[in-house]
Amino acid sequence: MSTYKFLMTTVIATMVALLYVSQQTALVHLSYDIKAKDKMYSDLLDRNKVLLYNVRQLESPARLERTLLAKQMKLEVPSRERVILASSGAEETGVKNITRTAGFFGKIRQTTASLFALGPEAQANLAK
Repeated sequence: MSTYKFLMTTVIATMVALLYVSQQTALVHLSYDIKAKDKMYSDLLDRNKVLLYNVRQLESPARLERTLLAKQMKLEVPSRERVILASSGAEETGVKNITRTAGFFGKIRQTTASLFALGPEAQANLAK
């Protein structure tokens, strides 16, 4: 009987030890995973900061001015015929937004373009 108790105690102690070791190895694996994900998270945050900085630089008026000067582009104020006026009377009257062209030649250009249009014009949705 004492041999049976000894064997049962040994088997139970071995099972408990194996369970403990398996839990500890699982904890170590999880800690490595957490550490890797934390590093990836901090790398993504750093990359996000760099990308936001780049976006701000690309959108800055100073960069646009440098680019235009470097390419020696000549800019001029457009004539009345090349200006399209967009009025948003939808708030007051409930009517769709109306786009119209300034100047006589602009109206001719708009009429000609509407003849060859395949569908309705694209309009921005101002729903709030």
